[in-house]
Amino acid sequence: MEVIVAKNAGFCFGVKRAIEKATEILNKSQKKVYSIGALIHNEVVTNDLKSKGLIEINDVDEIKKLKSETVIIRTHGIEKNLYDILKANDNEIIDLTCPFVKKIHNVVEKCTKAGYKIIVIGDKNHPEVKGIVSYGKDIYVVSNESEIKSLPLDKNDKIFLVFQTTADADKSQKLVDILQDFYYNIEVSNTICNTTIDRQEEVKSLAKVLDIALIVGSVSSSNTMKLYNISKEFCPNTYIVSSREDLKDIPIDSNKKIGVFAGASTPQYLIGEILTNVRDEF
Repeated sequence: MEVIVAKNAGFCFGVKRAIEKATEILNKSQKKVYSIGALIHNEVVTNDLKSKGLIEINDVDEIKKLKSETVIIRTHGIEKNLYDILKANDNEIIDLTCPFVKKIHNVVEKCTKAGYKIIVIGDKNHPEVKGIVSYGKDIYVVSNESEIKSLPLDKNDKIFLVFQTTADADKSQKLVDILQDFYYNIEVSNTICNTTIDRQEEVKSLAKVLDIALIVGSVSSSNTMKLYNISKEFCPNTYIVSSREDLKDIPIDSNKKIGVFAGASTPQYLIGEILTNVRDEF
């Protein structure tokens, strides 16, 4: 059996920074510490943070009740109105929004003030995209050609285009081509983060020579699921593995060539556990 491990696997810069900072705060704080939503999209990590005292809040009414508390902003960012509420209620805000996501907030806010209409390529239901949208005014989210065709925009509108940081780079480029055919006056800022692009390119390159591809991470993670979907195109036997228990249902044997990839919110020790089990058990 040959096992190929992706070079780009495990925590990205933004996730690593957020977990280290959150852990430091939890270890030092004498007060309760809250986070608005899950800090990252990996249940193994968020459950560990909860065991250390982090209180996760998702309900808007509960967020409004926080006053003079320590509040962590998740890596995906939050809606601007929620941030303003936290600030007005004199909370200590620890903003762990990924710097690349924060950059999109700033770009959208600036372009909105300059009179642009904004298009975001991404998943409208993802917390990162909800946060991005909150910083614009005339702002629209698209994920396919049908949604582009139904945009209430004019060919002469001044348009600025950004991307969810974990968008599928190849599919996004196809949508950009369609948008540019529809609209003459469009400016594009490629806000897909480099880590996302590197991982997607590596999966495309390796998956086509594999018998089995294991994508280590959570199904709640956008970037992990993008890796899964890309790999599935080239390697039909692609599986999401969130724990070593998941390996029991995967038909692995010693004659297979296996690739192991991981999302940006997947801890290194989990990747190590999966590798150990694959090598020792099969």
